[in-house]
Amino acid sequence: MGKVQRVDAGTDIAMVGAWDANRDATPVHGAKSRRNTLQGDVDEGHLFLIHTGADGGGPIDVYVDAEIPPDVREISRALDGEFLLALPSGRLMVGGAEDYRSRKRRMTSDQSIISVPPGNYALRCYVGPDQDEREEPASEQELKARVGAETLRWYDRANSIMVVIGVATLLLFPLLTVWLRWWYALAITLVVFFSYWHVGAWLMRRSARYVDLERVITPFRLAHTPPTFILELRTVADTTGLRGGSVEINEEHFL
Repeated sequence: MGKVQRVDAGTDIAMVGAWDANRDATPVHGAKSRRNTLQGDVDEGHLFLIHTGADGGGPIDVYVDAEIPPDVREISRALDGEFLLALPSGRLMVGGAEDYRSRKRRMTSDQSIISVPPGNYALRCYVGPDQDEREEPASEQELKARVGAETLRWYDRANSIMVVIGVATLLLFPLLTVWLRWWYALAITLVVFFSYWHVGAWLMRRSARYVDLERVITPFRLAHTPPTFILELRTVADTTGLRGGSVEINEEHFL
């Protein structure tokens, strides 16, 4: 294929996976069944898992039968192990493992699927460079020049306010317990918390200014952000000695 492909991946269960998208056609139900199925599918090479140590998200660069450039390899850290990944349909899904063989996608979409030649692959995983949050990425200067510094601040402030309000809805629980039994208070709080994100996103998209900026800023930042992880896939005709598996990383790499 010769070039890197990037997927924006996130997880709410501290696990990112790579798998053949066609496996989602046979969902697995029940928490215990899912745990057993995930481990069995990992062992058999149907699912590769990254135990991230924390919920969060970030870009994942995927190289298929292509060399990782020396400058990228130099600033990345290879994790131990080379693992089998079977992709018989040629539709590689990369994203939150909560969506693996699930009835409904929560963290992935069609943009999480990469077309690859069908077959078996040897997979290696790399952790991208550590990012110092105190330093502004150089690409932000280019983005400010493109949309304007004040406009970019307005966009980021709008997103921050939305997140703060969303987290603040959890304060309903201690307030409601003054008048209601704790399980009623918890149920109401959870309904409000999860409903808020849908309503908040709908309200944000009623602003033409916000929507226009999102179409520019989100793809730009995704394209210029260093990868959180790198997956290197190499076609193999003989899988002797290869097994499926998973890797674990430290929490600070995935926030």
